Amino acid sequence: MTVDMGAVTALLAAEETPEHTYTYLFCDLRTDTLLAELPLASVSYTYELNGIGTLRATIPYNDETLPLDPETASVPGRTAVYVDRDGVLVWGGIVWTRDRTTGGKTIQAAEFLSYFQHRYVKKTLSTDTSLLTNPAYVDQGGQRLYSDQKYIVWSLLRYAQDQAGGSIGLNLDLLTSPAHGITRMATYYGYERPEIYKAIAELAAADDGFDFGVELGWTSSANNVAPQRYRRVRAWYPRRGRTAAESGLVFSTGGGHGSILSYDWPEAGTTVTTEMSGLGGGTGEARIVKTATATDMIGAGWPLLESVETWDGLLDEAQVQSLTNAELSARSQANTAPTFEVSADTDPQFGSYQVGDEALFVIDPEPLMPTGREGVLRIVSMENTSASGPERVRLTCAAV
Repeated sequence: MTVDMGAVTALLAAEETPEHTYTYLFCDLRTDTLLAELPLASVSYTYELNGIGTLRATIPYNDETLPLDPETASVPGRTAVYVDRDGVLVWGGIVWTRDRTTGGKTIQAAEFLSYFQHRYVKKTLSTDTSLLTNPAYVDQGGQRLYSDQKYIVWSLLRYAQDQAGGSIGLNLDLLTSPAHGITRMATYYGYERPEIYKAIAELAAADDGFDFGVELGWTSSANNVAPQRYRRVRAWYPRRGRTAAESGLVFSTGGGHGSILSYDWPEAGTTVTTEMSGLGGGTGEARIVKTATATDMIGAGWPLLESVETWDGLLDEAQVQSLTNAELSARSQANTAPTFEVSADTDPQFGSYQVGDEALFVIDPEPLMPTGREGVLRIVSMENTSASGPERVRLTCAAV
């Protein structure tokens, strides 16, 4: 009898690849009421540290889905979509675009914080009561911001959700305590219409800032009450995720059983900065200008390498200096953004790590890297795709 070893290998590979159950829930954005559970094809979804992840997919329009009214269930701008993987909510966001394609409609969605890219401060809010006509705190209908950086985030989101039609049901409780202990002076002038998401992102990016995002999940079932979805806004200080020592995560190419399928680990010096200039608001000689210098690098032999960043309209000198310091810290090393494509079902498995975590990445010696390479990197972006074949995750990393 002749044995087809190729067929045996394919069969073994299929048996070793776990089957995952994906469910896609489409809900009303404001009430979170379930509208439909729809199948999706060609799905990929991403996560971004202190950014907004996206989802791309196709809704098939056929005899199975049309009775579920996919048109109503996926209206851009007013419906949400959740990705449930094996009973765990792994992604959620807002459907923003929809377009025709062969056999159905493609959708693009973005995580829930994208809502605040469409929300603006329309009355002056400030930690400085001398600038306000109503010095009561925001939660009392006034204009005053709580001054801790974590509470400023809470104040901005509370201001947004207290307006008619302005709440999408995000839980803000984790922003109420404890404080970060970092006091900020912040003013958002209503006549400038500052974008709320951008205001939060700039606050987070400042020196001694924080990480932020929305956590999703199911509540536990109790007293015959079915599990409910939750969406909790968080502001992690000093950072989100675990150190490499805490996580114990190791991604490798080793021994034919490592999780890394392919990688790109470039080296570049074009973005290295040893002196950073930050420009704030104002005009001419009155414009706010702050600098930060990596004196240790210059002392060690690096040349003076300058960069400039601009924050038009930002009139708080301390915040401009803080943002300048943070930019220098980010740019005072080669910003190469290594990327790795890893197997979702090889240790470390997808779900055991998240954006913000640090991990050890190990590349075995190979012809183009004779001595191999290893280093601790922080995961800043993830993209999951199972469009064809085994599930794969693309990790984008940054130096620690």
